[in-house]
Amino acid sequence: MQYSRATFDEQANSYDQRVGLPEPDCQQIVQAILALTEAQLGDLVVEVGAGTGQIGQWFAPSPVQYLGFDLSQNMLNVFRQRLNSKGKTMTLVRADGNQRWPVASATAGVIFSSRAIHLLNLEHVVEELFRVAQPARAALIIGRIQRQRESVKARMQQEMQRLLRQRGFQGRQGEQNQRQLLELCCQRGAKLIAPVVVARWTVVSTPELSIKSWEQTQGLGGTSMPLGIKQEILEELRIWGKGTFGGLEQQVESEEAYVLQGAYLTGVALSREDRVSRKGRAKIF
Repeated sequence: MQYSRATFDEQANSYDQRVGLPEPDCQQIVQAILALTEAQLGDLVVEVGAGTGQIGQWFAPSPVQYLGFDLSQNMLNVFRQRLNSKGKTMTLVRADGNQRWPVASATAGVIFSSRAIHLLNLEHVVEELFRVAQPARAALIIGRIQRQRESVKARMQQEMQRLLRQRGFQGRQGEQNQRQLLELCCQRGAKLIAPVVVARWTVVSTPELSIKSWEQTQGLGGTSMPLGIKQEILEELRIWGKGTFGGLEQQVESEEAYVLQGAYLTGVALSREDRVSRKGRAKIF
């Protein structure tokens, strides 16, 4: 599966509108991350795929250090605009997650990624996670949207993936890749963190809304392809959606949730003396 900078650059201005989360939920996600990891004053939080900063911005009021990196400069520009409007500054770096991360070795206390890390080469991610993790205590936290399997969005996504495979394309497999990543971490001695539901909400969706959302992206399922093939798949999805749901504008209510899961990469327990000695030690490039 190929992901280019252009794929994300062209989504920057519409990303939050298409798949954004309510502001209170974003604040709650950050508080849950800090609680799960027992982050302390001066700890370094690294966000992989920081994007437009919808979640990352809320680390600013906390006592941690923050470094966010993303492949897309346009995404990071939106993040900076957010920060500027609030008079905040944070360390943001354009970097490819499939290359060496812009983080010094053995310095990160928390590595967080929301709907992004599964897009990367998993073996490389594991190597970088254990390289940047500080020895005393470090945790990986992954955030994702969980949808009911019978919801419009989930079923349209499943059909779109089927049509991609039919044409020889491999779309993103977020849940599967996340499980594989955590398994690889556990093989290196990590300890799993049980899933935590941070927020729930009800959505009303239609097949047409899913199609319109995909029309705004460069490819489909995170995969680049000729425009003609994309249009062909979207047309088949219109036919399938109309027949399956009784109309493209048919409204169906379902529940969604934002779930955090992860693993303690190093030291599950940490003494009070260790915590005090660690304050202010984090380093970034």
